[in-house]
Amino acid sequence: MREPDHEVTRLLGWAAAFLEEREIIKPRLNAELLLSHCTGRSRVHLYAYPEKGLSSEEIQGFEHAVRRRASREPLQYIVGGKAFRYIDLAVNPHVLIPRPETESLVDLALERLRDQPGHPVVADIGTGSGCIALSLAGEYPAAVVHASDISLEALTVATHNGERLGLDGTVIFHYGDLLDALPSALKGACDVILSNPPYVKEEDFYKLPAEVREHEPNLSLVAGPEGTEIHRRLMEQAVGWLAPRGWLILEGGEEQMDTLARWARELGYTGIRVRPDLNSRPRFIEMTIGGR
Repeated sequence: MREPDHEVTRLLGWAAAFLEEREIIKPRLNAELLLSHCTGRSRVHLYAYPEKGLSSEEIQGFEHAVRRRASREPLQYIVGGKAFRYIDLAVNPHVLIPRPETESLVDLALERLRDQPGHPVVADIGTGSGCIALSLAGEYPAAVVHASDISLEALTVATHNGERLGLDGTVIFHYGDLLDALPSALKGACDVILSNPPYVKEEDFYKLPAEVREHEPNLSLVAGPEGTEIHRRLMEQAVGWLAPRGWLILEGGEEQMDTLARWARELGYTGIRVRPDLNSRPRFIEMTIGGR
């Protein structure tokens, strides 16, 4: 016997076909997540009770959301959130959408923090949504976490995320350019400095997917003509901010790692090591000052 064509089933079918025609990856999943967001029901609930009716406001909101997604607006901005490690973050076009590979940057920082006694000092530079800083504060409560960003709008998002997660006051946010945003008292006292800085070349910006190019903040993506300009500045600055046994850990592009390693040697860093991401691609570089 044929199942009745419930409203939920019909809407999901329409949305999935509509998104597929516009070459949206995983159109059915996108449709389910958008309907879940617009109705406040879980995906499981939608499938378990497809006969439960929808209000006209829910239907209109869903159709509008589907058309936004079809225009290449990122799903995360439409639903207003993104999961990162063990936390759920609010995101909007003022902040870069956290990537899964950046979760490994947190793991590398945790490795180094476990070697530090007492209450190690951490600085997350270019915090954006606060994903790195808030993850570290939640997973390693002994750490004293500072975070900076040059965008006041991004800091507003990060602060809001801290409040939502009950971590407000645990992470200390600072407005300003890179390490210069931090209190001078932290010079020579940072046990771990980490960053996922902008690392796209200017000439490569227009090669990015439309979702990224047209919607995510350029300030968080493009570093300059070479793509390594921010890395260089951070590496030069960090020499004066790291504690004697402190570590600098940076995310970057696969093709940038050799250059960053060479600069690290020139600047007097030791313990230089390139680490892979979840796809086994060279993604992170770590270094220290002080002979470790």
